[in-house]
Amino acid sequence: MFWTGDTFDMKVTRTGTETQKTYNDQERIRIAKIASSDPDTPAGSRSKEALEKKLVGKEVRCYVKSRDTGSRIVADVKVM
Repeated sequence: MFWTGDTFDMKVTRTGTETQKTYNDQERIRIAKIASSDPDTPAGSRSKEALEKKLVGKEVRCYVKSRDTGSRIVADVKVM
């Protein structure tokens, strides 16, 4: 599992009925409009821990905006 303060990996279990795009079983998600500190800094480490606490074990809905140059999905993220 990959985590930083603004990026995480998630298993794709379902997509919207109007979705015309295809997704991998596992996708790397970058939260839109969030820029966390470098993960090797104390602030980056705190951001990573905070994101893990909010997402681990939860159902998450991603509203896809685009893919970035690193092939990550950029999305608004909602914890259900």
